[in-house]
Amino acid sequence: MIKRCVGAMLLLLCMMPLCAEYNRLGVPDSTVVRRAVADRWFSAPLDELRQMRAEIRVNEIGERFQVRLEENATEFVVIVAPEVQMKVDFYTEHGVETQLSSEYPGTADGAWLLFRDTATGKAKRIRWYMTRNSDVYVQFAPDRTRTLGDFVIDGCYAARSVPVGCVFEQLYTTSFADVLKMTENSLPWRYAEIFPGAYTPKYKMINTIRRNLLRISYAEDAAYDENGKPVHISDGKPRTVDVSEKEDDTLSLSSAGFVKWVVDGLVEPISGSYTKMLPLVQPTVVYDPLSYAGMKEAEESISFMLDWTRNLAAARLSVQARRNYRYEESGVDVAIDPFSGELTENGIMQTAGYIRNSGYAIARLRAVLYVLAVTEPTYCYLAAVRRRYVSANGSAPELYKFDQTAVIFPYFDANGRFAITVFENGTEVPFNTFVQKYKNSFVHLARVLTSEEFFPQ
Repeated sequence: MIKRCVGAMLLLLCMMPLCAEYNRLGVPDSTVVRRAVADRWFSAPLDELRQMRAEIRVNEIGERFQVRLEENATEFVVIVAPEVQMKVDFYTEHGVETQLSSEYPGTADGAWLLFRDTATGKAKRIRWYMTRNSDVYVQFAPDRTRTLGDFVIDGCYAARSVPVGCVFEQLYTTSFADVLKMTENSLPWRYAEIFPGAYTPKYKMINTIRRNLLRISYAEDAAYDENGKPVHISDGKPRTVDVSEKEDDTLSLSSAGFVKWVVDGLVEPISGSYTKMLPLVQPTVVYDPLSYAGMKEAEESISFMLDWTRNLAAARLSVQARRNYRYEESGVDVAIDPFSGELTENGIMQTAGYIRNSGYAIARLRAVLYVLAVTEPTYCYLAAVRRRYVSANGSAPELYKFDQTAVIFPYFDANGRFAITVFENGTEVPFNTFVQKYKNSFVHLARVLTSEEFFPQ
C-alpha cells in the first residue's frame, strides 16, 4: 500500500509542469537559485566570499542566473542576476558582425542584491529590481525585530520605511510573488505595472512632430491664429512673413507659438479651426500689487508662459469635452505629490513636491514624469519653465519668471523601458540636456490628452 502511494506521488510530481513561481509583473524568479546558494553566499565572511568564483545557476524553467560578489569602500554586495541577451558589435577583418552576448547586469529586471557592511559583515538591505528601468526598485532593511520596505523611483521615495510582515532573513529565500502578496497594500506596486499598448497616441504624435521639425524656424513673438494666419503673440496683430514661407510650406514660431502649434494639431480635427489667441493670454495668477513680483508684473508679465500653457491645456479640454472650460475649473494643472523623500549625497532629505504656481524642482522632474507615464498614459504635458533672475547690480530682490515652454511626452516603449521626449522651440531636446539647461529652475506641467487624430498646420 505504501509503495503504491509513493508511486502515485512520484507520478503526480512527474506530471506537474516545471515552472518558476508566477508573479503578475513577470519578474524572473530566482527563488530556487537563492535557496540553493543561501548557506554558502549570504552569511559567509567577506574573506571567504572573495575566494569564491561567480556561479551560474538555473531555475525550474531554464532561466540562468549568476551569483557573484561586488565591493565598494563601505559595503559588499552578493548579487543574484538574471541572464540578459545583449547585442554586441564585433570588429573583424571582414567588417562588423553583430552577435548576441550573455550578460548578467546587477540592475536587470529580476536582479536580487544583498548589501552587507564591510566592517561588521552585518546585512544592511536587500534590493529587488522588478522592471526594465534600473531607477525603479524595492528594497528591505532590518530594523531590530522588524523589516522595513521602500519603493524608490529615480532616487525619490514613493514609499519609505513601510513595515513588512516577515523576518528580514526570510527574504533570502522568499519568492517575488510572496513579497508582492505581503506588501500588496503597503507598497505602490501600481508604479511597476506597465502596459506599452496604452502609449500608441503618443508614438503617433511624437513621430508626426519629428517629421515636421525641418519645416519650423524660430522667430520671436510669433504664432498662428485660429485661422492659421501669422500673428504677433504680444498684440495679436498680423505678422509679415517671407514669401518663401508659403512657397516652401514652412512655419516661423516662437517658444509659445510652437506649443500652440502642437495643441492646434489636436484641436483642429475636432473643431475645424485652431485655438483663439485672446483667451490664451488671460492671467491665471494674481500678485499682490504692492509686492515686488506685483510691481514687476505691471511692467512685464512674469507668468506669461504659465498662463499660456494653462490656457492652451484648458482650450484642448474644452474642445475635447465640447464645453467651455476656464482654466480655474479645468483641472489641467499637474499637482501630484507621490514622494515622501529623496536620496541625496547628504542622505535622505525631505522633498517639497508640487508648489502652487511654481511646479516642480527640475531636479526631481524625471521621477514625477515616470509616475505620470504609469498613471496617465494618454497625456502629454505643456511645460512652463520658471527661472531665477538677478538684477544687474544685485540690489533688487530675487525674482522668478516663467519665460520658456516645451512639450513633454513621458512613455514606455514596446520593451517596457521608460523614455521622455522633449520638444522645445521647434527642436527635439534630449531630456538630460533640458534639465541641465534649466538647472535649479522650476517646471510647471499642464496636462493635454493625446490622440492619434493629430494633424498640425
